[in-house]
Amino acid sequence: MGKNEYLDGENLEWQERLFRLRKKYRETPPGFREAEEEEKSLRDLRRIRKEYEERKKYRIRSGYRALQECFVGRERYLTRIEEILAEKSGPAVLYGIGGIGKTAIARAYVRRHQEEYDSVLFLSCDIGFSPLFCDDIRVAVSNLHYSKDKYGSKKQYFKEKMKALTEIGEESRFLLVLDDCNREADPYMEQIFALPCDILVTTRVDPAMWGVAGGIPVTELEPGREWEEFVRAYRGSEPTQEEWKEYREYRERIGGHTLLMMLKLHGVEPGKDASGTMEMIAKDMFRRFPLKKWEKQALRELSLMPVQGISEDLYYQVSGMAPGAVERLEDRLLIRREEKEGKYVLSLHPIIAKAARDVFVPTQTNCRMLLHGFYKIARNSWNRTYLENQEIEPYIFAFLNAFSAPKPWLFREYGAFIAWLWIQGYFEEAEKCCRSLVCQMEACYGAVHQATGETYLWMAAVYYNSMNFEKADVWYEKGFQSLNACRPFDDRYFNTLGTSYAKLSRSARYRGDLELALDLADEALKIGRKYWDLCEERGVWYEESDAQNTWCHWLLNKARILYDMGRLQEAWELGHQAWKGVWDEVQEGKNYGYELVEFERFLVKALMALEDYGRAEEVAEEMLKTALAYRMEGSKEVLSCREQMADLYLKMGDEKKAAGLYGEIIQKLMEDFPYQKDWIRKIQSKWKAAGGNVKVHLIDEE
Repeated sequence: MGKNEYLDGENLEWQERLFRLRKKYRETPPGFREAEEEEKSLRDLRRIRKEYEERKKYRIRSGYRALQECFVGRERYLTRIEEILAEKSGPAVLYGIGGIGKTAIARAYVRRHQEEYDSVLFLSCDIGFSPLFCDDIRVAVSNLHYSKDKYGSKKQYFKEKMKALTEIGEESRFLLVLDDCNREADPYMEQIFALPCDILVTTRVDPAMWGVAGGIPVTELEPGREWEEFVRAYRGSEPTQEEWKEYREYRERIGGHTLLMMLKLHGVEPGKDASGTMEMIAKDMFRRFPLKKWEKQALRELSLMPVQGISEDLYYQVSGMAPGAVERLEDRLLIRREEKEGKYVLSLHPIIAKAARDVFVPTQTNCRMLLHGFYKIARNSWNRTYLENQEIEPYIFAFLNAFSAPKPWLFREYGAFIAWLWIQGYFEEAEKCCRSLVCQMEACYGAVHQATGETYLWMAAVYYNSMNFEKADVWYEKGFQSLNACRPFDDRYFNTLGTSYAKLSRSARYRGDLELALDLADEALKIGRKYWDLCEERGVWYEESDAQNTWCHWLLNKARILYDMGRLQEAWELGHQAWKGVWDEVQEGKNYGYELVEFERFLVKALMALEDYGRAEEVAEEMLKTALAYRMEGSKEVLSCREQMADLYLKMGDEKKAAGLYGEIIQKLMEDFPYQKDWIRKIQSKWKAAGGNVKVHLIDEE
């Protein structure tokens, strides 16, 4: 049994031993006295055993089901795929030029054989195998998710993911489709191809360079019956003699290319000269096709999206695009609109996406509406659940990859993306993006400017939330100096300046300099009140820097200082006033629900110090309920709330309840956050104080 399973597994073994002893010594008081009691105990034990084993199983969660679509001929390729997979001689690899029909053949194979497999995973290989298989959205496996605290590097997590997929392949019928796998080499390719499952690959490169023999070259449709059926199917009717002649001539010019022939049959002819690459032909199609301004904009924006596309509803929400533009592009086969899991998804064929990026050149300027649309979602990430935030993950990373040097005039949009990154646990990515933004801001505005100072505070927040407090203090001080020395350019200056005072106050409190911390906290509140009055006077409110909400947070900061000073009643009253302010905003419909957890944690702490345990328990239960609604069960935030709940039980004298909670926390920490050794040791100490007597080992020191 591994260390991460220690508590759960030992408890199960103990219950099984207890059952055997009770069965053996029926005549003693602890033994089973009645058959009904024994049967109930056995049923419970079997249920616990089943649940324990179920928690350890891996299953594919991101299943794929091929949709019905127009498809004719190509039987020779489908037959060859079946032969290769039946022989278990390695992956079946369809290779040929872009748009020749490889993916359509792969989907047709899935449709034909879907019911023969327990699970099908259909992956677009637009990135390397390691990041692709470590992506828990594209390759979702039950009872497995990435945690930096647990695995450290993604390299270690890749090994764990391969182990899980191997187990799935050995215990079930599993089909893995790697679509558009155009990599010349990948250090993990051999390991992927060795998975014990059926593997189907489509690619534009010769698989011989991978060391894979027996690839299936995909060429144009066979002349004669297959091609004629294709024409009739996609045209929807029998062509005239003149049309047959036109189609044959066109087929000769394009070398029988499947995608371009489909476009031709829908009334789109991408140029007469087909001597260049497929990408050049696609560009020529854009030039010849009479696209309107908003249609070009839709192609430009969608070319930035990940290959799996974007849901239609979300795209309209963030872009403001008129549905008519998308519908016209869909009619011309320039946009794919497919139904997936009950909703429509918009995407571009990879050839068209590349051509759109080359011809219409997406920039931060011409895609500013799209960036701002995602900003309006990301700016309130803290009050969205982990899964809600995860929904926009592919798009945030698409922007960061496309625009690695943020424009200074978009600094607030990128500030929201940076906050989203660290809230979701992407601290390295947040630091990289914020550092790039800082360089752009300093080059544009200089080091002494409201916008630059605000960016410095974001860099400090990245370090603070990644628990690098020393660097965080440096950047908080840098932001404070910049903001104190500059002139304001809008009302939000006072919010940002007050924030710098509040953050320095928090740092002073951590150092134990409580008098300085209190002075800085009062200054923050004075500036915050000025900002609030300005917003009321001018009738202008900023959602990303809400005056009332911000003032309540700074009031809570002062309450914490008073608590540390021993002024407990004042601290409680001030903390309750701050909580009430945020609660009033929530009742007004503002999305600050999760923020209540931070205030309620302080109230529980203050009530415990005042020995008002009844009210403390009521607040703690509400706090935990809110945390669970917004964060995952095993998240640090929820574990912190459970720790405080256990502390309260211990104070109340309910040692058994406290020990049980501490034990659960230790188990979860060792499983998902093994590098948080100080936290684990702290909980162990509390556990022992509550009467915990089972030895729990920390992970080995390196």
